Amino acid sequence: MIGSRSLTVHYLFRAVIMAGFCFYILHLVKSGSLVYYIAPRMEMYVKCAAIALFVIALYQGFLGLRSFLGKSGTPCECEHMPSGSIVRNLWLYGLFLLPLTLGFLLPDKLMGSDVVAMKGMNLSGASGAAKADGKAAGPPDAAVQAPAVKTPELSASAVTADTRAETRSSSDEELKRLFPSDGFSEPYVSLGMKLYKQDRIVIKETGFMELLTAVDLFLDRYVGKKMEITGFVYREPDMREDQFVVSRLSMMCCSADSSPYGVLVESAAAKTLKKDSWVKIVGTIGTTKYRDNEIMRLNATSIESIQAPETPYVYPYYDEFEKLAD
Repeated sequence: MIGSRSLTVHYLFRAVIMAGFCFYILHLVKSGSLVYYIAPRMEMYVKCAAIALFVIALYQGFLGLRSFLGKSGTPCECEHMPSGSIVRNLWLYGLFLLPLTLGFLLPDKLMGSDVVAMKGMNLSGASGAAKADGKAAGPPDAAVQAPAVKTPELSASAVTADTRAETRSSSDEELKRLFPSDGFSEPYVSLGMKLYKQDRIVIKETGFMELLTAVDLFLDRYVGKKMEITGFVYREPDMREDQFVVSRLSMMCCSADSSPYGVLVESAAAKTLKKDSWVKIVGTIGTTKYRDNEIMRLNATSIESIQAPETPYVYPYYDEFEKLAD
């Protein structure tokens, strides 16, 4: 039977570990580093977990005090007694102490190229997946030859309510032909049509993946249009000196499920950019072949070095996609 003094040590160990995790979460919140590991929508749950851990630590400390005073462990006498093996206990508590110790000792660091190299970069993945499944958005040849949607020129006297309505209806029908809908692309059609009407397509942090997917699904329609995108510099070993990827890491819940997304950029200034440096790119949309796949290419006309944003990752957008183009 395990002794009272030994049982007290177990309770104190548990209290210290629970309190340690609680204060580590508080440290991340205070330093603003929690966003490196957890999506914003999960932060409230993690903060509530810190409160729960603190309560558990207090309770374990209370049980340790009872044991030290010679009283039985839990008031309900329903506790599972710990093992008397030193090796087993060291192994068990080490499973908790090791990550906690590493958390305090290692610097809070933004994920970048090293993580991308392990997980693999998604370059124009949406379009590739759609075409592979036979769900390409319309015939490619027709898309390339499709004329831009233009409003007919009318004299001031000829512009009436009826002609405006007729012109608008004609333009809408033309857009619908350019952006056919199927089961895969349907959520992106309205967004794609709105983006098509814009002089410059801005890939914002909010809805980053959805905006990029809308362009990628109907890529042939956007060839020659301007795009603005922000991210960090990443390079694959087989890329040319004038090529790099402007990248962002997408996070669903936590850093463990993060996935890298990006666009291949070509520029003579590419070789001067350091890995993981943050840039804002403005360029012209085109296509290119990379590893036998046709992907989106951005021919950069402007490259601006910027500081990493406070929220470096991007997250799924749960509202209506077409609002992203407003």
